[in-house]
Amino acid sequence: MNSGSFGWYDSFKESQPLTPMIVLQSDTLKAHILTRGATLAGFWLRGHPRSLVLGFEDPLAFDSAAFYAGAIVGPVANRVARGQIELDNQVFQMPSNEGTTCLHSGDDGLHAQDWTITDQTASSVTLETALPDAAIGLPGARRIRATYALEAGNTLVLTITATSDCDTVMNLAHHPYWTLDEKADVSHHQLQIHADIYLPVDDQNLPTGHITPVAGSTYDFRTRRAVPVDRTLDANLCVATARSDTPRDVATLTGGTGLALHIASTEPGLQVYNGSGLPSDGPSALPGQNIAPFAGIALEPQGWPDAPNHPQFPSILLPAGAEYRQETRYRISAD
Repeated sequence: MNSGSFGWYDSFKESQPLTPMIVLQSDTLKAHILTRGATLAGFWLRGHPRSLVLGFEDPLAFDSAAFYAGAIVGPVANRVARGQIELDNQVFQMPSNEGTTCLHSGDDGLHAQDWTITDQTASSVTLETALPDAAIGLPGARRIRATYALEAGNTLVLTITATSDCDTVMNLAHHPYWTLDEKADVSHHQLQIHADIYLPVDDQNLPTGHITPVAGSTYDFRTRRAVPVDRTLDANLCVATARSDTPRDVATLTGGTGLALHIASTEPGLQVYNGSGLPSDGPSALPGQNIAPFAGIALEPQGWPDAPNHPQFPSILLPAGAEYRQETRYRISAD
């Protein structure tokens, strides 16, 4: 591994005015975190000049960006049919922001909240936010906490916990767009996912309810292969049928220059979105990046989408007084 500087960051910190950024640093990694959305706004490996996640030159651009770049989304990530969830024989209506569908809990979801810093060291930060009862159309006074920590072995660990004072639903996801080389799109990336089955979607990108083998489909990444950029990928791969207490290996993404991202998570699903809808006329990207269709790939550990409307899917119920806990480990390796 190269032992040089963090490239762009070293000049940026001298030339730019103060920004609402939290800067985490270890011997080999640097991360920028925003309190808005508990967002991973930039992520660098020492010796490599570009951020490994898509971001913006102006941190305030994250407020207006429409594609959740780097944010924590929820309290119910992904899509919910008609925005409706039945719980304890009562139907709760979430906001619809994609036709009749609720995507990532609507425009006021966790990605749009201003989180509070509750603890910080040189290499870690904990942020917290609260949703009052009935916020986002769902029951429960909910408290959500997220900790980003840089650890040995080029690893970023994200731990998210949540509690509620009454029964509710909880399915959180982290939404960075990964880009591991200097190419304009992710077509030079190779992806492997440890999943034998996936959830086909309908014309509204909602799960049909079928649980289908990946064999012969666009979503067969059991063996490492190139990320397609001639079509949209946007579906959940089922890496397990239940959440686990400790992270298990989920996926490996390799860039054209030899960098690799290894993801391990406690979550039973991995939403794969190859960025086909990223805008080409949005805010300016971080140096060395472009933001355009297929410029980054989102790999989002989470529960299976629209689970409350499909009893055969793993439940996302969070009982009163119980703790939801998600841990995802992002490890970077280099040839």
